[in-house]
Amino acid sequence: MTHPDLVLVTRSRPAGQLLLQTLQDAGWPAVDACPVRLTGAASPDSLQKAFEQLLPLDLVILTSAEGLRRSVSLLGADRMSQCPIIVPGPGSRSLARELGLTGVVAPERAGSSEDMLALPELRQVAGKRALILAAAGGRQLLGAELSRRGAKVHRLHVYRRRNRALPLATLRAIGQCRQPTTLLASAGALTGLYRQLDPVHWQRLQGGWMVAPSERVAAMAAEHGCERVWLADGADDAAMLAALRACTQGARMR
Repeated sequence: MTHPDLVLVTRSRPAGQLLLQTLQDAGWPAVDACPVRLTGAASPDSLQKAFEQLLPLDLVILTSAEGLRRSVSLLGADRMSQCPIIVPGPGSRSLARELGLTGVVAPERAGSSEDMLALPELRQVAGKRALILAAAGGRQLLGAELSRRGAKVHRLHVYRRRNRALPLATLRAIGQCRQPTTLLASAGALTGLYRQLDPVHWQRLQGGWMVAPSERVAAMAAEHGCERVWLADGADDAAMLAALRACTQGARMR
């Protein structure tokens, strides 16, 4: 049994702060290790105009809770709800309904692009007009596969990711830990940590567990030299917590 002396939360705020607090309240030695910060759309007026010009649509696809909040704020729930809306999982489906969206569809296993692509609504899409509302650079697999399946894919960036320096307290904690576990929110979180950390700090994380939300992110972690990769049952808080508990009790690596 391996008990981590440090748990790194890489999810961006505000969702990351909620997960961090949940872990700390449960007694886990968790720290903020998110290498990105989120900002609004570059030009809200232009984005709203572009959205109107794309209507009517056959599918609207949202890839995160942050994208949901910002999309509804910018575009309006009524305008977005004129066609089926695809979201990553049960948590984001609940949030979408709270925000006034209707016709919301989600996979029961939360988080990954692969799970979304397995939905019946995204299997037969030849000739359909699909709009992905996401951050710049995110969910590239989703758009590429939908295009391969014959959909006409459009994309609007409702928010942006910016590099964020890790807190000094987090860097000190990484330098002092022996058994770290990193909860990877996405491929971008993995890449951000790898690029930002010096070799000594990165080797500390390499020596611990990497909890990945999908096979794709797990494979990326392995390519970055991480030997102990645990595949979670999705990217939401419940899946991350379950994986954290499980990887301290067994050795079911990817």
